[in-house]
Amino acid sequence: MSTLIKLISARRALTSRLPVVLSRSYHDDGVYGYRVRKEYQLPDYDAEELANRMDNGGLLRFVQAYRTHGHRGANLDPLDIMQREEILALNPERYGLTDPHKSYNLAGILHVNQSKHDKSSKEEATFDTILHHLQSTYCGRIAYEFMHIPSASERRWWYYAVESWNKPTLSTDQKKRIYDLVNKSETFDHFMAKKFPNVKRYGLEGAESMMVALDRLFEISAKAGLKNIVVGMPHRGRLNLLTDLLQYPPQALFHKLKGNSELPANTVGSGDVLSHLANSPTLDYQGKQVQVSLLHNPSHLEAVNPVVMGKSRAKQMNLMDMEDKSCALGDRVLGVQLHGDAAFTGQGVVMETLGLSNLPHYSSGGCIHIVVNNQIGYTTPAQNSRSTVYCSDIAKMINAPVIHVNGDFPEDVSRAMDLVFEYRDKFRKDIILDLITYRRWGHNELDEPAFTQPLMYHNIRARQSVGKMYEQKLISEGVLSAHEDADKVSKDYYEALEEGLSEAEGYTPSEKQHLQGNWKNMLHPTDYNTLPRVDTGVDEHSLLDIGKQSVSFSDQISVHPRVDKYHIQARLKKLKSGKGIDWATAESLAFGTLLAEGYNVRISGQDVGRGTFSQRHAMLVDQDTEKVIVPLNNLKTTLGDASKAGHLEVANSSLSEMAVLGFEYGVSIESPNILPIWEAQFGDFFNSAQVMIDTYVSSGEAKWLRQSGLTMLLPHGYDGAGPEHSTSRIERFLQISDDPFDDDMDVVNPNWHVVNCTTPAQYFHVLRRQMKRSFRKPLIVAAPKGLLKSPVCTSSLSDMASGTHFQPILGDATVNDASSIEKVVFVSGKLYYDLVKERENRGLNNKVALVRIEELCPFPRNEIANELSKYNNAGDYVWCQEEPQNGGAYSFMLPRLSKLLPSGQTLKYVGRKPLAAPAVGIAYRHREEQATILENVF
Repeated sequence: MSTLIKLISARRALTSRLPVVLSRSYHDDGVYGYRVRKEYQLPDYDAEELANRMDNGGLLRFVQAYRTHGHRGANLDPLDIMQREEILALNPERYGLTDPHKSYNLAGILHVNQSKHDKSSKEEATFDTILHHLQSTYCGRIAYEFMHIPSASERRWWYYAVESWNKPTLSTDQKKRIYDLVNKSETFDHFMAKKFPNVKRYGLEGAESMMVALDRLFEISAKAGLKNIVVGMPHRGRLNLLTDLLQYPPQALFHKLKGNSELPANTVGSGDVLSHLANSPTLDYQGKQVQVSLLHNPSHLEAVNPVVMGKSRAKQMNLMDMEDKSCALGDRVLGVQLHGDAAFTGQGVVMETLGLSNLPHYSSGGCIHIVVNNQIGYTTPAQNSRSTVYCSDIAKMINAPVIHVNGDFPEDVSRAMDLVFEYRDKFRKDIILDLITYRRWGHNELDEPAFTQPLMYHNIRARQSVGKMYEQKLISEGVLSAHEDADKVSKDYYEALEEGLSEAEGYTPSEKQHLQGNWKNMLHPTDYNTLPRVDTGVDEHSLLDIGKQSVSFSDQISVHPRVDKYHIQARLKKLKSGKGIDWATAESLAFGTLLAEGYNVRISGQDVGRGTFSQRHAMLVDQDTEKVIVPLNNLKTTLGDASKAGHLEVANSSLSEMAVLGFEYGVSIESPNILPIWEAQFGDFFNSAQVMIDTYVSSGEAKWLRQSGLTMLLPHGYDGAGPEHSTSRIERFLQISDDPFDDDMDVVNPNWHVVNCTTPAQYFHVLRRQMKRSFRKPLIVAAPKGLLKSPVCTSSLSDMASGTHFQPILGDATVNDASSIEKVVFVSGKLYYDLVKERENRGLNNKVALVRIEELCPFPRNEIANELSKYNNAGDYVWCQEEPQNGGAYSFMLPRLSKLLPSGQTLKYVGRKPLAAPAVGIAYRHREEQATILENVF
C-alpha cells in the first residue's frame, strides 16, 4: 500500500508540470485561436521535493483532502442555517497522522509563508502547526473550490496563491473606506424606508458587503490599467450601488420616485422602473480612472448576463481597432455579472452564457461573477430551489473556480476580491465569488417573509446589521471614535440625501447621458416620415470588384469541389453577366461594400459560416488542413481606404438562442459602426430567445433610449417542412411593434423594422440601410429558404447600382393597362412567385395586379396609397398569405389596409384557416392547402 501511495504522489507531482494556456486572442484574418497572454511559470518541483512528497504520502493526501473538502467545514453562513455534514475526509487518523508534535518537511507539499517565486525556503513544521494552517486557510470565513479544475498548472497556482497568501493587513484608510461603503448603504436604505415607505426598492440590507466587493474590484481594475468595466446585475441593491458608488445623482433618483420621467423632455419613450435604472460614470482611484457601465436590465433575472458579455467583447474589439491591436482580450475591458443565488441555478440562460465564456468569437477575456447569495429565492429556501450543494455549482460546467466568503465580514470580502481579480487577470477565465449574505426584509420591503420563513427571520431580526458589527470592530481597534467618526459618516450622507430630495422637483434629466461616445453622431428620430430617403446603391464597378473578391482565395487553399463549382464559379459567372444575382451573392455584396466603407460586420448563429441551407460560404475551409479563411477580410477595393476596411466576423455559435441573441444585442449597443446579425437556424427557433426580444430588442429604445442596429435573419416559408420549420411567426413581431393604427397620427417612429423581401437586391439595400442611416433600429428579416437558389428570385447589378434604394413596396411592373385591373392582391414574401405562375397559367395578367409589401413595419401608407390610385376600376381587394389566418401579417394589415381602400370596399382574406400549430405536418394536407390558396385568390 505504501508503494502505491508513493506512486500516486509522484504521478500528481509530475502531472502538475503541464503548461498554462491562458486566453484566446484576436487575429486580423478572422480566425480566433489560442494564445498565451503572458508568461506565468510556476516553479517545478526538484528531485528532492519529489522524494519528500513520496516519503510523506499520508501528509500529502491529507493536504489534498483539505484542498478538496475544506470548504465544507468553513464558516461561511452569517445565519448558521447552511446544512452541514461531518467531513470524514478531514480526519487526520485516516492518513496515519496521529502525532501532533511530529515534524514534517513541507517542500512540495504545503506552502506555509513560502513565497510563490522563492524555492529557497524548505520549511519544516509540526503536524499541529500544519493542521492549524490548513484550518485557517481552507475552513475560515473564506473557502475555495478549485480541485475540479482539470489543469494541474492552474491547481498549483491556487495552492501557492491560497496557502502562501500572506493576508495583508488593511491600512486605517482602507478600513475607513470599507466602513464608509457599508455605512452609506445602510443609511441610504434607512432614508428610503423613511421617505418612501410604500416603494419597493429592493434594498441591500444584509448584503452591504456587495458594495465592498465592487468598490475593491473597481479600484484594483483601475490600477491594473483596465479602461472599462461592464456590469450587469438584478434589482437587489441596484439603487444602493447607483447612488453610493456609481454617482447617480440623488435628485435624479428622487425625481423618478416622485413619478416623473427619467428621460429628457424632448425625447419620446416609455421609461422604466426604478430597479432597471443605469449609469456609466468614470471613477477615479488615486489618479487611475476606469469607466464603469452599469447596463439596463429587465425584470427577467439573469437575462442581462449575455448582454454584458457581448458589450464587453465589442468594447474590447473597438479599443483594439482604435488603439492597440496587439493587446489581448480582457486587457482593457472587464465584464462583471452579479447574480442572485436562486436565479443563478434556476435560469437556463446562466448555463447558456457560461457555455459561451471560452468559445472563439464570444470570449471576452473572462468575466467575474458575484453571486449575492441571500440563501432564499422569493419565498423558497435553498434546499427547495436547487439540486446542488452550492448555488455556484453550475459554474463547474466550465471548470470555473469558486471562492465562498461570509458576507458578515467585509474585510474578508475585500481580500477575496483581490484573489478573484488576480486569477482572472492571469488566466482570462471566468471565476465565481459566492458572497453569502441574507436579506433583512422580504422579497421587497412591503413583503412579510415570516409567513414562510419564521425561524430564518427570527434569526435575522435578532441580529445587528453588517454596518453596526463592523463599526464596533473598528471602534474596538481604535480606528473609529464611537461618538464622532462613526456618527459623522451616516449624518453627512443623510444630509446629502435630504438635499437631493429637496432638489428633486426642479431636476431636469440631461440629454448628455444619451448618444455619447461612439454614438455622438447618431440622432434620435422623432418622425420616420420626415427623414430623407437613404440611397444605398453602389457603383457597378465596385460591386463587381467586391463580388469577385468575396470568392477569392490563395492557390494554397484547397476548397471542396462542390463549393468551387456551385458557389465560387457560379458566382463569378453571374457577376460577369451582371444578371442572375442570387441571395447569397447580394448578401456578400452588402457585407463587402460596408466593410470597404469602414464598417464592421458580425454574423452569428448556428452554422452561419456555411449557412443552414449551404448558401452562404462566407468562410472557406481548406480540405486538407481545415484552415479557415474569410475572403472578405482581405478586401482590396477603390470604394474606400483599404487600410481602414472593416472586419467581417463569422461566428458559428453554440446551440443556444437566448444567450447568443442577448450577446449580439450587447454587441449592438456598444457601437453604431458594427452591423451585428443573428441568424436563426430556422425562423421559429427565435422563440427560445423570446425574453431577449421582448425585453431588449423590441423595447430597449423606448425604455432607455438605447439604440440598436441588431439584425435578425429568420428563415421563413411554407414548403411542407412541418410545424417547426415553416414560419418565423411574423405576427409576433408585428404585434409588439408600435406602428400606429391611424394614418393621421402625427408621429411615426416604430420601434423596429420588419421586412419580407422578395428579391436579392431588396435584401442588399435593407442591409446597407441599417448602417447608412443617422440612427439605428433593429431589423427583423423574414428570410427565405426556397428562394435562396431559385432561378426566378434573382436581381441584376443594376438593381444595386448607385442611385438605387430599398423600396417598401414593389408594384406590379407587368401591368400595361392599369384601367383593366379588376382585382388587386396584396402579398408579402415567396408566395408572390406562386401567384405569378398561377396568374399566368390562368391568363389573368391583365385582370389581376399583384402588389408586394416588402416592408411590413413601418406600414408603408403613402407608397400603398400611391399604388392603389393607379387601379381606379378595381372592385376586389385581397390580402393573400401562406400562413394561417391567426398568424402571418393579416391581423396587422387588416385595419391599416382597410383605411386605404376606396369607400365601400373591404379587404378579403385568402390563406390558411386558423391553426393551433403554425403549420400541418402531413404532406398531402400541405399540398391541398396550397392549392386551395391559389384557387381562392383567382
